[in-house]
Amino acid sequence: MLETRQLIPDGCNAGTVLRIGVGVNVALAVVALGGRTLEWSGGSPSLAPSLQFSTSFLELATVVEPTTLISLLGWCLLRRAFGQEKPILQRSLAWCLPALVALAINRLVYLGTGTPSARSEIIAALVGLLAGACAQHYFELRARAFSPAIDEAKFQALQSRIRPHFFFNSLNAVLAVIREDPLRAERMLENVAELFRAVMGDVKRLVPLEQELELCRRYVEIEQTRLGDRLQIEWDIGAVHPRARVPQLLLQPIIENAVRYGAERVAGVCNISVRIRQQGFKLEISVSNPIAREPVQREGNQIGLNNIRGRLALIYDLEASLDTKVRRERFELSLIVPVETKEHAG
Repeated sequence: MLETRQLIPDGCNAGTVLRIGVGVNVALAVVALGGRTLEWSGGSPSLAPSLQFSTSFLELATVVEPTTLISLLGWCLLRRAFGQEKPILQRSLAWCLPALVALAINRLVYLGTGTPSARSEIIAALVGLLAGACAQHYFELRARAFSPAIDEAKFQALQSRIRPHFFFNSLNAVLAVIREDPLRAERMLENVAELFRAVMGDVKRLVPLEQELELCRRYVEIEQTRLGDRLQIEWDIGAVHPRARVPQLLLQPIIENAVRYGAERVAGVCNISVRIRQQGFKLEISVSNPIAREPVQREGNQIGLNNIRGRLALIYDLEASLDTKVRRERFELSLIVPVETKEHAG
């Protein structure tokens, strides 16, 4: 039983659009290649095989491609209109929408040239219904394959890669000042407690962006105790949706990565730049830090970035991206995630 997932395919998700688009075009190619064109496709057997295939494919696509795109848009809107309730109604709408759209598109094809036959209308409706049922069932089975129990196991495996050195760094920073400045050590222990609470929590949980930023500031305060004035953070936070949410511990490991492979390796002042902007329905996060001139072991760095990529794939599928590059002796990371305004994704 799916308690926290919707049953209508997410037509706004890039992964859903890609999978359905590829599936639909492969099916069209198979039908056109087999010569099993429908009455409303009008293929001519007198043409050369390659030309007949192209003609059949394009004529089928005239109805199928618009039906697919409009159905995806309709699923996107319906998914956001429904919560987790009424599973039978959700399935029915997901199945019937492509059938209704196929009927409408089939009539538009004949607009100005005549009336579509009853046979072509029945075929269009049945094909749309079958396609909708197959797509909805596939994504429901896929959601079950990534059930909460499986998700939890995968997230715990990814999360465990962060904890050890994160804990040790935090505790060492507290120990460095506990005798010299007890009040500051007390403040740092409060910060460490908040960080530990986040690390031990559910990393699938979506939290307000400001809460994640506050967690990052607490982490930076701990590290500045260890590194002093050498560590400088430039925060450039633009206007974002007031209820924008991100996965817990999304940004903090990125800043930790910049500290570990920037401030700890570079002599002198290390300026880390954090820039956040909202562009439409996407949240763009950029983090830049200087890199050491001498070669350094990057394995740990890659594990940390692969951990983040793994979490993003499980939460957002293809909707999120993480890219890195080295430019002008600085390591630049660019992260793009959808703007979520609810506590749980998907």
